Amino acid sequence: MYRHLIFFMLLFLALPLNAAESIRGHYAVVGKVPKPHTQEKVVFEEFLNFGCPHCNNLREASLEFRKQQKDRVEFRDIPIVFRGQDDAPLRLYYVARKIGKGEMIKEELFKARFTHGVDVFDKGIVNYLARSLGLSEAFQKEQNAPWVNQLLAEGELKAQQYGLTGTPTVVIQYSLKMDIGRYGGMDKFAEKLPETIDDLLKN
Repeated sequence: MYRHLIFFMLLFLALPLNAAESIRGHYAVVGKVPKPHTQEKVVFEEFLNFGCPHCNNLREASLEFRKQQKDRVEFRDIPIVFRGQDDAPLRLYYVARKIGKGEMIKEELFKARFTHGVDVFDKGIVNYLARSLGLSEAFQKEQNAPWVNQLLAEGELKAQQYGLTGTPTVVIQYSLKMDIGRYGGMDKFAEKLPETIDDLLKN
């Protein structure tokens, strides 16, 4: 009888693991993993920092991936700051995103940091970028708006919930925190990620 009990306990404990293992990829489970082939569209949350070189590398490596997957994946960029960094670039990004220019600002912030070597966490630099890109009026009006503060707070809360230890961090469908390092590089990660998405989406 005890032998049967142990067998059923082991079988029960193995079920969630097997469900996760049926979805390809390298990841840690941080939420309820959906059953394979059940999602109409997959949510892709990317936590990034505008001063992080690895985030810039992933941005460049995933440009084609994002184009190819835009009908199957809902991309959500969640910028965060590290200790001592001002959140002005995050506020500029959210204001720009509201008026349909989020991708442009994201690219310009990374370019300013990694092409021109500028400190994008300097408020003066952020104000200059807003002026030069025609966003000064909107930025000055809304940078401290309650909805912007709420997005910043939500980003911090999600980072805590997912146990972020650095950037970039990608979480698929609120449950799969991708282990980017195990893929061997940003290019390889972008190349192999469609497998995970394929396993989540309906056939």
